[in-house]
Formats: sequence, C-alpha cells, structure tokens
Amino acid sequence: MSKYLGSWQKKARALGFSFRRNKQEFSRGKKRTTPPGIHGNKRKRSSPHAVKLKEKQKFKYGYGWRNKQVKSEYIKAREKAVDAGFNLLIRSESRLDKLVFLSGLTNTLPFAREWVSHGHFLVNGRKVKTPSCKIEPGQVISLKKEKMKENKLIKSNLEKNSKVPPYLVFDKQKLTITYERYPRPEELDKDIDTNSVVEWFSRRI
Repeated sequence: MSKYLGSWQKKARALGFSFRRNKQEFSRGKKRTTPPGIHGNKRKRSSPHAVKLKEKQKFKYGYGWRNKQVKSEYIKAREKAVDAGFNLLIRSESRLDKLVFLSGLTNTLPFAREWVSHGHFLVNGRKVKTPSCKIEPGQVISLKKEKMKENKLIKSNLEKNSKVPPYLVFDKQKLTITYERYPRPEELDKDIDTNSVVEWFSRRI
C-alpha cells in the first residue's frame, strides 16, 4: 500500500475497519475497538462530510491506493455505463497485490505489496513489480523462482487453509493463481460504502 508508517492498530480503530480482514488489529492489548486517544470511548456525532471522508479513507488504506490514484480510479470508473462505486471495487479487487493476498500466499496486503515490489511474481510469465497492476480475467499469477515454494512464510500461510474467493483458482501444488472472472456484487467487500466514496470525489472533480 502507499507508504504509511504509523500504527495500523490505531488506524484500524480510528476508522473502525480491519485492514487485515480478520479483526486482528482489534485483538491487541485490551481488545479495544474504540477510536484511539483518551476520548476515544465517547460517542461523537459525525457530520455527512466526516462520514464520506471516513469511507474514502477506508477505501484508500484498505486497497493500498494513494490519494491521486483513488481520484484517477474514480474518473475511470465513472466513465463506465454501470455504477461507479461497483467499478471502483472491481478495479481495486483486480490489483495484483490484492489477488496475491486473497490467494492466501501472504497474510496481509502490505506484505503482498512488498513481495510484488521485489519482483517475486510473474503475470502470464512476465515479471511485474507494480502492486497496482490490473489483472484481467484469464491471466495467471505465478512465483518467479521455484525455490520460493520452500519459503517458510508461504508454507505457514498455506497451512492455514485460507478461504479463496470463487473468482480465483489457486493451485496449491504449483502455487499459481488464475483470475477466472471479475467478482460479482455479492462477492465484494461490504464494509466500505462506495456510494460515499463516489459522492466525496464527485464534489471535488
């Protein structure tokens, strides 16, 4: 994801959103789910502006976009005939680092981004080092080096038997990921209100 050097636990609590998709950020210490800070447990009324900003931040950090990238993605998504929010999610779910994470090869999205940046993955046999690279249906993601199959972290993640989305085919023997099709609406993340994200940018473009 974009270079965020702060605490992911605090960011998750501030936005009420698990970036690891497994709620681990909320199980650290006293399992606090309230926003960080001494006044985090007090209820606050959120303005419509604050709600839209929060959803935009969840979308940005949750998929690893930078602000300029999210703006660019919104412009591309609204050019389509169908819902811009749905297109935003499709384009985000089709990122190379996101698909590597969803396959279960890595346990976090930042980790998947790091491995892609280091050139450990091939797309249809060609090395790709751009985490935000869009993968098209039918394309196959594989490890660049055979010896990576013996990596301790990969082996540990595979033992967890993570559930792979139905639009991915993950071959545990060859460690290849096939992006069979675009996800359907019911298969996408329900924790982000993309309508609020669309409204946020529609007022600024």
